[in-house]
Amino acid sequence: MKLPMIMAFAIGLVAGSACTDARAQTPGFEVAITVDDLPAHGDLPPGVTREKVAADFLAALKAANVPEAYGFINGVYVAQDTSTYKTLQMWRDAGYPLGNHGFSHMNINDVGLAAFEGDIAGNEELLTSLMAGEDWHYLRFPFLAAGTDPTLHAGIMAYLKDHGYKIADVSINFNDWAYTDTYARCMVKGDQAAIEKMKLQYMAGVKASIAVARYGSQKVYGREIAHVLLLHEGAFTALMLPQVIREFEAEGARFVTLGHAERDAAYADDEDHAGDGIVIERKAREKGIDIVNGAPTLGDISNLFELCQ
Repeated sequence: MKLPMIMAFAIGLVAGSACTDARAQTPGFEVAITVDDLPAHGDLPPGVTREKVAADFLAALKAANVPEAYGFINGVYVAQDTSTYKTLQMWRDAGYPLGNHGFSHMNINDVGLAAFEGDIAGNEELLTSLMAGEDWHYLRFPFLAAGTDPTLHAGIMAYLKDHGYKIADVSINFNDWAYTDTYARCMVKGDQAAIEKMKLQYMAGVKASIAVARYGSQKVYGREIAHVLLLHEGAFTALMLPQVIREFEAEGARFVTLGHAERDAAYADDEDHAGDGIVIERKAREKGIDIVNGAPTLGDISNLFELCQ
């Protein structure tokens, strides 16, 4: 799921408030890992297959004893290439669940309600087969777009309620999608120096995204919420995932299931803009809380779109 560039939060935690910070009583934080765009996200480097990307993802998750990574599928890729079904089965064989990301990854703001509802429904036969009697009724909105028009948003929320769906919201994102195609281009060119620079930039984004989300959580909610991390099943994220997990653990992360994380009241789906964008950013706007002015940013990723061209 390619996101528009996410407006960054402030990072500067106030040391003087540490004694009242909930983390002083309960060190660390909970985070659920979610992965979009299964079974095929972005371009592949030479010699790398979809199965290889999935295998690397799953190996990293299992090595870290991550209890669950909720995958969100676009069934159109299976329709276009039936061999990609195997990567979805690999996910299930690992014991991880799958949910709905729209059959063809539509933006509801571009296509309207009826087409978007049809795109959700288009994934359901595949999900029913893969999940074999388990509940798969989580929706991750493509582009994290849930309808900017109030009537459109109300319409899709009513549809989700009527069809038993829960929203798979997000609190941590570092735009990992932006590295996928750039990595493939740099591998074609054999530009290892550029790839090494990408690795440093990527991990700086990981570290900043954690600080941003934890700061925003305290400022907006007055506590540490359970977090939900958004990743994409691309080749570069598969390469970097062991380091990503280690960074989260070094910052105090305890990995939990999506269901556990989104029982937190921060993810209540009865708000005016439920499901639209990053949950902490959304709630800050609704409350009129400034979490950006005068603060550092997550970092600019615009260089990635010109690299190795």
